[in-house]
Amino acid sequence: MPPKYGEGERKIEKTTYGGGGEPRRESAMTSPATLAPPLDNEDLLSLILIRLPPLPSSFSSASLVCKRWHRLVRGPDFLHRLRAFHRTPPVLGFFHNSPDSPRFVAIQGMSGIRIAAAVRDLRRDGAGGMWWFVDCRHGRALLRSRDWVDLLVWDPITDHRSLIIVPDQVRAGASDCNAAVLCPGATGCGCSPFSVVVVSTRGHCAFACVYSSLTRAWGELFSIPTPSLECELTEEPGTLVGDAMHWLLGESSILEFRLDDQRLALVERPLETFSVYKRNIRVLRSEGGVLGLAAVKNFSLHLWAREADHCGTAKWVLRRAIELCTLLELPLMQPRVGSIPVWISGLGEDGNVVFLRTTVGMYVLWTKTMQFKMVTNNVLMKTVYPYAKFYFLEGSFNGLLKPSIFYQHEPVG
Repeated sequence: MPPKYGEGERKIEKTTYGGGGEPRRESAMTSPATLAPPLDNEDLLSLILIRLPPLPSSFSSASLVCKRWHRLVRGPDFLHRLRAFHRTPPVLGFFHNSPDSPRFVAIQGMSGIRIAAAVRDLRRDGAGGMWWFVDCRHGRALLRSRDWVDLLVWDPITDHRSLIIVPDQVRAGASDCNAAVLCPGATGCGCSPFSVVVVSTRGHCAFACVYSSLTRAWGELFSIPTPSLECELTEEPGTLVGDAMHWLLGESSILEFRLDDQRLALVERPLETFSVYKRNIRVLRSEGGVLGLAAVKNFSLHLWAREADHCGTAKWVLRRAIELCTLLELPLMQPRVGSIPVWISGLGEDGNVVFLRTTVGMYVLWTKTMQFKMVTNNVLMKTVYPYAKFYFLEGSFNGLLKPSIFYQHEPVG
């Protein structure tokens, strides 16, 4: 006996037009088996999924829908599309060097559980002391020993570690040191080759030297004269802009190291930066991929960019000023002499994510959307090291979250 209407069949009506243009309705009975399943086209489904927020929770949820979605999300083609669409990986949280608090603070909920657990076991072998964070980039973290004798390149997700010994010629007699870790392909996959750039100051000169994981060797030591003996190389992490690393140097300069030809250069900051902002300033990659600065005066965040004028001459331009007191709902109080009510503690590489230490705690501010939230009430963290990565949590096993890493290249060596 055939099923009645409503028992496995649907009645579909459509409007057609006769020769005279009059509308008339036609009915047809159809079975669900004859209807095309929604999102049956994998290319279309992929285009939809890559528009999800690029957070671990987004992809773990999507992969649980069905086996087909799981296979699609885990496929290498999806990874390529995801990176091409979002370009910048999400900032999952930040590291810091305060020994009295957990050394990783997550800003994306469950995303930081794996990282927070891994960093607890990160101790310097045989020295009984702690490693000090220096930089985070392309999914890796760079740490140093207190005396700068050893460097550690660490992937917080896979826990892969590479120990590097810094040559005497690089660190001996240095007044200040800083360093950066880079992945030449900017893949952040954790298995690709990497480079470490160490910069230092000694006397009237600044120095730079590059370590390559491919050759497992240090390159030539480069140098450039500095304006004075007082050109301090700050401890704040550097910023990659184009094909060059940048660090704050002294009161008025930026130390630039070009990666393509491995040359040092000095870039002058806006004349008023030190008198207005003192040390409350950071280098960033501004919108359009140009060199920029973020600085705070009292409760105002200023975003600068180094733009070329109609003659091709690079000049500093104040692009934006953000009033933080009202935005963050900070307590209205007159800053005490010598106190800093808002301090820039860290920046995402593209300048969209800003970490601000206030009198009530640490805030994260997304400058494009003007969204913000307090991530910790700790007011003692001066410098933080934002960590960004594309990865998702595949599931849980005995209560422990198991990470699944997006690999783009085979392991080297």
